[in-house]
Amino acid sequence: MTTALAAPAAEPAAPVRLERRHWLAALAMLFVLFAPYQTLVQTVTTDDAVRKGVNVDDYDMTWVQVAYGVGILYGVFTALWLSARIGSRNTILLGLIGFALGNLLCGAAGGLVSLAVGRFVDGFGKMLVMGIGRATLYKQFDRALLVAIGFYGVFAYSTRYFTPLVMAEIDVWLSWRWMYWFYIPAALLAMWLVSRYFRPDRPPKPMRLPIDWFAVTLFTAWVVAITFAFSWYRKWGGWTSNAFVATVLLCFLLPVILVVWLGSGFSPDEHLKRLTRTRVYVLAMMTRGLMLVHIVAVLTIVGTYATELRGYPRTTAGWLTVPPALTMSVTSLVTTWFQRRRLRHLWLVVGMAGAAACIWQLSSLDNFTPKEHIAGLLACWGAFVGLIPPAFLTDEVEGIERRDALYGGALAVVGLVVPILTVPTATGTMIKVGADRAQDVYRLNLSTNRPAVSEAGSRVADYYEQHGLSGPELQEETGHVLGGFAAVESTAWGFRWGLRFLSLMMLALGLPVALLLWRSARGLRAPPGAGYT
Repeated sequence: MTTALAAPAAEPAAPVRLERRHWLAALAMLFVLFAPYQTLVQTVTTDDAVRKGVNVDDYDMTWVQVAYGVGILYGVFTALWLSARIGSRNTILLGLIGFALGNLLCGAAGGLVSLAVGRFVDGFGKMLVMGIGRATLYKQFDRALLVAIGFYGVFAYSTRYFTPLVMAEIDVWLSWRWMYWFYIPAALLAMWLVSRYFRPDRPPKPMRLPIDWFAVTLFTAWVVAITFAFSWYRKWGGWTSNAFVATVLLCFLLPVILVVWLGSGFSPDEHLKRLTRTRVYVLAMMTRGLMLVHIVAVLTIVGTYATELRGYPRTTAGWLTVPPALTMSVTSLVTTWFQRRRLRHLWLVVGMAGAAACIWQLSSLDNFTPKEHIAGLLACWGAFVGLIPPAFLTDEVEGIERRDALYGGALAVVGLVVPILTVPTATGTMIKVGADRAQDVYRLNLSTNRPAVSEAGSRVADYYEQHGLSGPELQEETGHVLGGFAAVESTAWGFRWGLRFLSLMMLALGLPVALLLWRSARGLRAPPGAGYT
């Protein structure tokens, strides 16, 4: 007869405790988040000040946007290549130097070329930081990973809603140049904190990480073509222009050439397979991109609506973007603090659907909507958007091995560039196209003197007759009122059209991605010592 020995009971996991070095690393990252991360959402509330400062029009500013995007893309891959040689901390320090230099050049710009050069340097330095910043932050927290995820989810996203207000105040009290120079001391302070409180991670022997710069150039050219196709559609006259048709052809040909090149075996890239070998991670990155598109597109449209249609001061338009920051930070913090594996993807689906519904409701805005109503809608929208980060931030960690975390940071940024550049631009084009069509309808109604126009004209004429006008002067003032009303209503209709387009697109993209991520992440497990279940 044998006696079975009882297996020893598993020891409970030691509670995760935050040490002083964790708080100091979070402080250093906080200033990093307040510098390179915030400039992604400098919205149209202050764009006209920059355009007037360098004396260019909207279409010329596309070159500045393109230079910025090119700097971002090359900065991402340079961050990968450089961090493998000198370590993530040193790469972040170099990126902060480039970011500060780029903002110095932008603030000192005297024309279109100098501003574009400054934005290129700014974007390049920014991506040296952002391409590896999140992965580097997670390494500082070790077993307290959930704390790092919650910290990043709250401060990296909800704080961006304050940027339009801060930039508007700086422009009003100082000038548009200080909107760039403002970030220089923040970047320098972030450099000192990172160098002091981030652990050194320079590899004893530089690692060889081959980068296919030809593929990077093809990808960058594709993004540039997409940007010009959407931004200059109206300038070129649409499909009636040879330049527009050629640009659209490039939008279709360049990705085909890129895929053929990567699949031919001639590409030296080794990290591409590592980046895409798990569908969970890819879906998490797509979710991140869609959330950022929500933020950038909505803030851009609301800023345009407030300044162009309603004529609000910049600071008033900036204050409209503050309520969603508060609601998003609350919902992100609560869903992270009470992290439950069975619920986080449910909240993700609710967030995607609810945010799209709020955008649709936002499309009811017109030129008489009270500011309080706008702020309330944005606060509701921000609460739904805040449900999204805890899910994809956690799935990123669980869906990729720790050794691939460095590569994951780069994929996150690369995967975000295309939607962030194209979706808001496409929505802006839809707003202008909708306004143009509505303007044509109003002009037709005015020229044919429809019954409704005759009745409105009679009422306006009666008003001016009561104030002593008559004859040609009466007809001129009546025509000005009717024409001005048509222009305002056309602009309002354009905003409604654009917001509905954005709502449907975010629902059509966001809901399937959220459901696929929910299904794909069922078998994931938290990494050892992550601090959550």
